[in-house]
Amino acid sequence: MGGDGRDGVVDTQGPGFAGLPAEIAFLARHGVGPSGLAAAAQRARRNGTDPVREVFALGLTDQDGYYRALADELGLPFHAGAFDLVAGGRHEAILRGGVAPAAGRVARRFRFFIAPEGAALRHMVEAGPRHRDDVAVTTPRRFADRLREANDTGLARHAAGLDESGLARHSARTGAGRGQIVATGIGLSAAAIGGIMAPLQSFCLLALLLGPLFLGLILLRLAAAMERVLPDLWQARRWRLDDSRLPIYTVAVPMYREEAVLRQMLRALSELDYPPAKLDIRLLIEADDAGMRAELARMVLPAHVTVTIVPPGQPRTKPRALNLALLEARGALFTIFDAEDIPDPQQLRLAATRFHRAPDDLACLQARLVIDHAAEGLLPALFALEYAGLFEVLNPGLLRAGLPILLGGTSNHFRTAALRALGGWDAWNVTEDADLALRLVRAGYRIGDLPSQTREEAPVTVRAWLKQRSRWIKGYMQTAVTHSRAPLHLLREAGFAASFAFASLALGTIVTALGYPIFAAATVLAYWEGSLFAPPSAFLTLTSAFALAIWLFGTLALFLPPAIGALRQRDPGLLLLLPLLPLYYGLVSIAAWMAFYEYFNRRFAWNKTEHGLARRRLPPAEEARPLRSGEATPPPPAPASARY
Repeated sequence: MGGDGRDGVVDTQGPGFAGLPAEIAFLARHGVGPSGLAAAAQRARRNGTDPVREVFALGLTDQDGYYRALADELGLPFHAGAFDLVAGGRHEAILRGGVAPAAGRVARRFRFFIAPEGAALRHMVEAGPRHRDDVAVTTPRRFADRLREANDTGLARHAAGLDESGLARHSARTGAGRGQIVATGIGLSAAAIGGIMAPLQSFCLLALLLGPLFLGLILLRLAAAMERVLPDLWQARRWRLDDSRLPIYTVAVPMYREEAVLRQMLRALSELDYPPAKLDIRLLIEADDAGMRAELARMVLPAHVTVTIVPPGQPRTKPRALNLALLEARGALFTIFDAEDIPDPQQLRLAATRFHRAPDDLACLQARLVIDHAAEGLLPALFALEYAGLFEVLNPGLLRAGLPILLGGTSNHFRTAALRALGGWDAWNVTEDADLALRLVRAGYRIGDLPSQTREEAPVTVRAWLKQRSRWIKGYMQTAVTHSRAPLHLLREAGFAASFAFASLALGTIVTALGYPIFAAATVLAYWEGSLFAPPSAFLTLTSAFALAIWLFGTLALFLPPAIGALRQRDPGLLLLLPLLPLYYGLVSIAAWMAFYEYFNRRFAWNKTEHGLARRRLPPAEEARPLRSGEATPPPPAPASARY
């Protein structure tokens, strides 16, 4: 117990408490030492944070302890059991206000439940005791959970984009427009007729028509490879913001059946070099994920880590969960980490600094993803080589040239206000990051490169790899259909350069992957017959010359970015895998045809990637390192019957 030593009585009006904020000073009467409160107050002044959150960050008490003491201080009952709240109203406003009327059986005893925070909490403490029996105090975590349960139907509709504002936005939910269907029908009919009447000429004409997409993708890859590397000023200490100027940062971690990597994820989050009182970490768990809910219930999580149960609904996708996190987010900045991610501890600081020094139109930063277990096998090694080309060469090069990219699904950092202005993610798009990137550009925002790495786990089996890649390409198809419904509007909003980049990256990737085996087989057949280098007509001569040019430059574009990326990552061993890339992209083609089938049969199905299968991600010393103060307490070993 803290106090002045006189019969255990603490005078919070005495000189030792003169500098303490009212919302934490009263804790001295409830067993919290004055020295700890003084330290929390000092950190709050220095960091520009909420004193109560600094109390939690220092481990002086937890939410239950604080709000029990608050209830006693205000002369109100504290309620830690089950209760219901009245549905309706603006969810985010009620959540921030921390006051809602009771419902159900508990309403016979209590009229309202309160869980005040911030300024409302301070005013309530300064106003003094209430001494009422019909208003109960609870913790913000319980309050948020009950409020979410009360409004689960409305929240599910909002997260899925089925509310009024969501239905007004373009979405993959509606599929192709009438004009697209008519144009596709005419094109397929013409191709069928031409294939019957003049198959060779029709095939060559199709190749010429698709040529601009191939050339666009080749040009972008080669141009990105030629962009020079700029000095990494953001890593220099002099560019970093001090703690007082750092904004609150929301970190969303969508997790579904991720028991295998849960502790690894919590450890990675605990290593983030960011003031805990300015972190708003949200673990997004599906309502039917009993395994994850049980595992998390056995852990003691830090105050800045919240378990958010996503209300049941359709579609069952990652972006639907992210939309709920965006609705409840406290941070001015927002980022996403996947369950298996291990981000650079400095990543949030670097992103906050970059946003602080950039104009408001910079709405998104993409960090660099790295596969950290290339030694696991041939497939992870090829995945690592592909990622080296994408995140070390292609993405940074395009962004330096002022062109948009198709975002990766993790380690995207956003201004929260920009995300909300766009309405969040399209819950019906299974590659929501690609769609969001184009919507950002169409709304006049810019995307930037963040030279900070996030270590990722690649699939270790071909089956898992194909499921993941087919989902990505299916999402590209959804994105291409959604944003090409009105091509002139796209051109007017995004501009020619961005529209060209989008068409090359999205449509070019789809067409290249689908056409890879067809055009490869046609090239081999033409070479075997001798018509490749001695075409019988002027039209076929033009087609052969064009095909050879695409083949030569396409080969260069295929090998150059991964080779440069491996060297920039200081991993020259990956260069030995370059000859295998044509076979690897043969797998991409198989995934593309799987995606093509799923687009018409399982359009919104989310092919989940199983994580925690890699065996070489963390050295034994790292696995054995004890948890630091404030980290989640690991649960005791589960009985054999409860293990997965």
